[in-house]
Amino acid sequence: MRHSLRFVCVFILANLVSSIHDSDAQTPAAQQPVGEDSVDGLEKFGAMEWWDDGLSEMCYYDAEESIYGKTRKYTRVHLVNRQWMDRVSGVKADANGDDVVPVLKFNIAEEIPTENYNYRYLTTVFVKRGSLEPFKMVTSSQEWCGATFKHLRWGSSGIELKCFSYFGDEGDGTFGLDREVVPHESLPMLARELVAGGKERTLKVLVPMRSTHLIQPTVRETLLTFESFGPDQPFKTLKTKAGEFKVRRVAASTVESDHAYFDIEVAAPHRLVAFSAGGVRGVLKHFEKRAYWDRGNPSSFHSEGAAP
Repeated sequence: MRHSLRFVCVFILANLVSSIHDSDAQTPAAQQPVGEDSVDGLEKFGAMEWWDDGLSEMCYYDAEESIYGKTRKYTRVHLVNRQWMDRVSGVKADANGDDVVPVLKFNIAEEIPTENYNYRYLTTVFVKRGSLEPFKMVTSSQEWCGATFKHLRWGSSGIELKCFSYFGDEGDGTFGLDREVVPHESLPMLARELVAGGKERTLKVLVPMRSTHLIQPTVRETLLTFESFGPDQPFKTLKTKAGEFKVRRVAASTVESDHAYFDIEVAAPHRLVAFSAGGVRGVLKHFEKRAYWDRGNPSSFHSEGAAP
């Protein structure tokens, strides 16, 4: 009897394991592991289930930047959601496409008032979900004098940077860079990854590309590391309009003494709570998760027609 019971248990267990494997094999493409850029375990930042609900993580910041020698206060919006990119053309693709790269799309939307008109910036960084390696970045500026944009694409052998500025002594420009270079604008995502369990490291970081002018693509060796708030004080509690958060500070420092910091929520999903980088300072004031592209799904922060 005992041997018969043991046989039955083994039979049930074998069938259970087989059914689990069959279930995994039938998982839709949108829910499969993130492919060649996957990492082991959902605790890793890019592979968190947090990104798999099809919604966008939307963080609104009280931000300030100096323009024309005066501090300008405005609302800066960070939007992060999953997406798939065509490996060849580098544009958005269907998840079930033949050759697609799963990415996180990180949008930074800004409208900054000045005396006579507003400065408008939109920066989009696409990073591979598993490794957070850059795939593509586009940044553009618009104000009443004209428009400027930069387009960066990471290829197998290097980076191609295309620029256009409306200023007469700048115009068009194309540059080639080493593919190991990462954009300054991706540092908030890399800081979040570090708090989620990543490693401190030295990076080749491109100077900020978000500007109304053409920017010479200078690369700086940058140390991405944890920074304490004081002796024996690796953590801090920050109270903001969005709530109370226990944070760790991640610093990005260069030999040129440039210093950026990112205060990252210790608990998942490791949101950026406060920062100072690229001449901009910000503190989180509101958070929501929604499909911002759905016209029937209004914001809990701003009224219709009043998006910052």
